[in-house]
Amino acid sequence: MRVDGRRVWIDSHIHIRGYSPERGPRDFPIEAVTEVLERDPDHLVWVISHSFPETNAITEDPATGLRWSNEGQYRLVQEAPPGRVFGSLAIHPDAVKESREEIDLFGGERGFVQVGEILGYAMGFALDSPEMIEIAKHAAELGLPLQCHCSTSGQPFGNQIRQTIRLAQEVPEAKIIAAHALGGGNSWMHITAAEVYFAMGGENLWLEIRDFNTREYLRAAVERLGAERLIAGTDWIARDDPPFPPYGILFPETDVNEMPYPSCVASLAGFLREAGCTEEDVDRIACRNSIELFGLEGRLAV
Repeated sequence: MRVDGRRVWIDSHIHIRGYSPERGPRDFPIEAVTEVLERDPDHLVWVISHSFPETNAITEDPATGLRWSNEGQYRLVQEAPPGRVFGSLAIHPDAVKESREEIDLFGGERGFVQVGEILGYAMGFALDSPEMIEIAKHAAELGLPLQCHCSTSGQPFGNQIRQTIRLAQEVPEAKIIAAHALGGGNSWMHITAAEVYFAMGGENLWLEIRDFNTREYLRAAVERLGAERLIAGTDWIARDDPPFPPYGILFPETDVNEMPYPSCVASLAGFLREAGCTEEDVDRIACRNSIELFGLEGRLAV
């Protein structure tokens, strides 16, 4: 899919600090974000979620921190160019009532397209707890995917992917995303777990690709899972002060001068071709899977 000759590339996993009237503004303008979007020769679209200030506020007091975080992300989405930035809302199983209210407001009335990133490991809860199952069922009523953090290097016994898949099993009507599942040392575990889940009849799981340059993992995922189950989710984050690093930079932020390949969409699409993807497969992973998953038909700036 192209716009004025530019490939549409949707990334489901972007972290940007938000804004809250209660706790003060961002310390950078929206133009710092827009500059990254426009710097790439292709047509970038981002799904953004909270960053560290919001994570800390939610952990300290979920009942009030959720609204602060989601309001901040909503303000950022409103300021961003239309059809280029979409919201991902925060929830917490220690505040089920408030989480349901956030889903209704931000996932319903205000048009956020995803629940997440759900950081069980950082916030001290299991992704498949009874409370998370209740929240997932409510999100499913609005068709909102749930993006569950799966460690790319820690969790040697696969706790997070196990919990993510169990959540998918318990709520088959929900759409479950294994966040940054491909790219780190746990990639083989994540690929195999997803393959088994699909072989058992599971149909509601998608995997994010964080590091496209991990050629062996990427090829295995394409061959064993199929392009229709993969989406881009690079974990790009506005961690420091502007100017921000370009899109496509390796996580965590590698010095742009030390990157082994150009930081841009074209490089990531090239890795998909190396992994055996056809142009149709590249298009699926670049945008078409995400358009369907997040309900973006008619909402993009195209």
